Amino acid sequence: MLVKNSIFRSYDIRGIYPDELNEQTAEHIGKAFGSLLVRRGEKDCVVGRDNRSTSPFLIHSLIKGINSTGIDTVNIGVTLNPVIHFLTHIPGFGGGVNVTASHNPKKFNGFKIDFEKAIPLHGEGLQEMYSLITKEDYVTGSGLNKDEDLLNFYIEYLRKQFIFNKEVKIVIDCGNGSTSLIVPRVLEALGCEIIPVDCNLDSSFPHGVPDPENRDFMKEVQNKVLEYKADAGFAFDTDGDRLGVVDEKGNYYENDRMLLLYAQRMLSRYPGSLVIYDVKSSSIIKEFVTKLGGKTKMVATGRANLLEEMRKGAALGSELSGHTYFGKDYLGFDDGIYSVCQVLSIMRDSRKKLSELMKNLPVRVNTPEIKVDCSDEEKFDVVDKVRDEVLKKYEHVIAVDGVRVNVTETGWFLVRASNTAAYLSIRVEGKDQQEVDLLLNIVDGLLNKVKHLSVKQTK
Repeated sequence: MLVKNSIFRSYDIRGIYPDELNEQTAEHIGKAFGSLLVRRGEKDCVVGRDNRSTSPFLIHSLIKGINSTGIDTVNIGVTLNPVIHFLTHIPGFGGGVNVTASHNPKKFNGFKIDFEKAIPLHGEGLQEMYSLITKEDYVTGSGLNKDEDLLNFYIEYLRKQFIFNKEVKIVIDCGNGSTSLIVPRVLEALGCEIIPVDCNLDSSFPHGVPDPENRDFMKEVQNKVLEYKADAGFAFDTDGDRLGVVDEKGNYYENDRMLLLYAQRMLSRYPGSLVIYDVKSSSIIKEFVTKLGGKTKMVATGRANLLEEMRKGAALGSELSGHTYFGKDYLGFDDGIYSVCQVLSIMRDSRKKLSELMKNLPVRVNTPEIKVDCSDEEKFDVVDKVRDEVLKKYEHVIAVDGVRVNVTETGWFLVRASNTAAYLSIRVEGKDQQEVDLLLNIVDGLLNKVKHLSVKQTK
C-alpha cells in the first residue's frame, strides 16, 4: 500500500482528505494498528470520531481494517479524545482510536491512537505502523464490531470527585465541534448551570474550527460571559483535550497562567511534587512553583512528551496550547472537562471569584504563539540555522524543542518547528512591552537572515 509518510506526524496521523488520507488509507491504518494490538496480546479496541463530514466514512473503514486482524471493536460514535483515553483505563480497552484532526482546517482529518492506559502511539511507533502498511505485513483474523454508548463510565467517575449543585453559572463554547454533544451532557450531570454557545454539531464550523489558543475564537465566550453575567466561561477545541478560560470580567488567561492556579492547589495537597510544562510556557512557572516548594521540569511540546513525564510521577503538567495533565487525583492525561471541574472546585472551595484568584498570581508580558508560515520540508532546517546563529552570541540556549534563548533575566524567545502543521512557532516574553518588542526585533532579524522570513508573516 502506497501512503505518504508525511501524514505520520510526531504525535498522530493527519492529512488532507482525500488526497493524502482516505477510506483506503483508513482501512490499512486499521489493519496495521490491529496487528500491533494482536502482537501485544490485546483483544479489543474502542473507537470514536469527531464531527467532521469525512469522519463517518473514515471510521467505517478503520473498523473494517481493525476487525480483519481479529480485534473486536466498540464504536462509541461522536466522542472526545479524553473519553477515548479514559476508556483505555476504565473499563480498560487494549487500544483506542479517535478519528479527528483537532484544530486543523476542515480539509484535514486524522487519527489519534492509544494503547492501553492511554499510552500514545507516536514517533517511532507511528513509523513502525508506516512500515507495516508499506509492506502490508498484517495479522489476519475475524473480529466483531458493536456500537455502544459508554459515556456513563466517564460521567460516574467524575461524579465521585465533583458535584456542583448549581453553585455557579458558566458559559460553555463548543464551537460546533464534537464537544457540543458531550460537554453539556457531562457538566449538567455534575450539577453545573450552563449557558451553551455554539453547542450544536456543525461540520462546516461556521465560526472557524474551534481552537481555544486562538484569541479571536475566544472573543465570543468573553462577550457571552459579560452578557449573561456568568461566573466564568470555558471554550473547547473540537476533540475536547484543550481548554480556554475566561473569568467573570471577561478576561482570558493563557494556559501557562492557569497552570499557576492548578499548581497552587496541587502543591498544597501534595507538597514537593513535580510540575512539568512545555517550552512555549512562561518562565514564571519555575519561579512560582519553586517558591511554593515544588519542583519543575521544562519538556518538549507534545502530548507524548508530557505523558511520558506524567507516567514517571509528575503531579501536574501543562502545554501553552491548552492541554493540562492531572496526575494525582486523575489519570494523568489531558482533559478539558476535567480542567473545568478543577477551576470550578477551586472557586467553590476558596469562595472567591476567578478574577480574585488570578489577580494574586504573578504575571509577565508575553506574546501569544506566533505562527510563521514555513513548509514542512524547510521548517526544521530553518530552526537548525537559527540555533547555529544564536549559539554564536548567547550563553543561555535551551534546545529541548527548537531554540529557546534567555536573553536577559526576564526576557526570552522561542523558535521551534510545529509538529502538526507547516509553520514555525514563535513566542517571546519579557518584563514589559519594551523588552518584548526588543526581543521580537531580534527574532525577526534571525528569521530574515536564515530564510528571509519575518514574525510579521503570521497566520
